[in-house]
Amino acid sequence: MTYRLDHIALLVRDLEAEIAFLTGVIGLTEGVNPMGGTTIRWIEIGDGRRFHVQAGDVSRTFVERRTHFALSSPTFDRFLEDIRNRGIAFSDMKGTPGAINTRPDGMRAVFLQSPTGYWFEINDWQHD
Repeated sequence: MTYRLDHIALLVRDLEAEIAFLTGVIGLTEGVNPMGGTTIRWIEIGDGRRFHVQAGDVSRTFVERRTHFALSSPTFDRFLEDIRNRGIAFSDMKGTPGAINTRPDGMRAVFLQSPTGYWFEINDWQHD
């Protein structure tokens, strides 16, 4: 069998705060909701990839930095400059505030936490 990722669903504490983080801090785009209504909001990652968020009880959701979304950006340095200028907190994988994680292969990454507590890695990995 062959699969391709269709979407991911995240349960969030505050839908408006999460949308503001995803669009205003990370710079993702809110997409069209194919189901209609406003209780589920779709976020476009690019290249046909997407995920949706909806408000609910997240009390049983356990999150840590090692469990994260990783997004590659061809404009990583510009992204980093922007979040620094706006005073947005980020860290490396160890949790060092303001530090950039660098893997042995040279990929650089930072980690940001959403209002619900989910971790987002933004990196400069260039896929072939």
